[in-house]
Amino acid sequence: MIEKAAGLDCDSLILDLEDAVAPSMKPAARENVRKAMSSLAFGDKEVGVRINGVTTPHFLDDLLALEGLPVDTIVVPKVNRPEDVAVVDVLLRQLEARGSRAGVTLQLLIETAIGLEAAADVARASDRVVSLIFGAGDFTADTGIAFTPRGLFYARARVVVAAAAARVQALDHVHPAIQDLDGLREAARDARELGFQGKWAIHPAQVPVINEVFAPTPDEVREARRVIEAYEAAKAGGQGAITVDGALVDEAMLKLMERRAAAARKLGLWDRGGAVQP
Repeated sequence: MIEKAAGLDCDSLILDLEDAVAPSMKPAARENVRKAMSSLAFGDKEVGVRINGVTTPHFLDDLLALEGLPVDTIVVPKVNRPEDVAVVDVLLRQLEARGSRAGVTLQLLIETAIGLEAAADVARASDRVVSLIFGAGDFTADTGIAFTPRGLFYARARVVVAAAAARVQALDHVHPAIQDLDGLREAARDARELGFQGKWAIHPAQVPVINEVFAPTPDEVREARRVIEAYEAAKAGGQGAITVDGALVDEAMLKLMERRAAAARKLGLWDRGGAVQP
């Protein structure tokens, strides 16, 4: 399974030591991760591991099992307070001092009511933190809130705002119905509209749909180009706010278009004028 995953067209690949692994199988799973990360070629994608939570008896063994491996990022589940992040940070510094890869980033799962209340603080708890991830399954189990867009709207919006305030990414929860690609597309569009920068996938079939939804469309790329070029020309001529295609363009709109342009450049869409790669 890991061998197949290594070839997926995704931004990040996370190997799981937590929920997908029964307690009795944790040692074998750690060994599988060590073998995979020592022998497989993952290309230019980010590769990480979801460890068990800091309050579990598996946490320390998980971190020690990653010593010396080419790990880019670690996903920390059920983060409830800044101290949870600090524990991981300190231990990573110790491993780095012993020769492990430096600069491993942290992605934090917000999965409880307590974690949601602390989201803004945990996002700033370490300069390693690069994203907050909303974990809907455990969150609904903890709170009794329905696993529906309406039920989870408030919590998801809180995660997006906390991530934005800390200048880190916000990533949305998985779509559990693996074969429901239409439902996934709708959920991904909703997540993008809400402000998430990406969405977790749990099956290879979900990856192309998520990639498609979160990539700027050709029309969006062309709009960004028109707005940026018009604004720069107006600024050079001493103008402030302008109109493009009948809409007011000010500094706030410019920042939005520049963010869209950055995403297009990252995906190789900007130089093609927004054309979708065949």
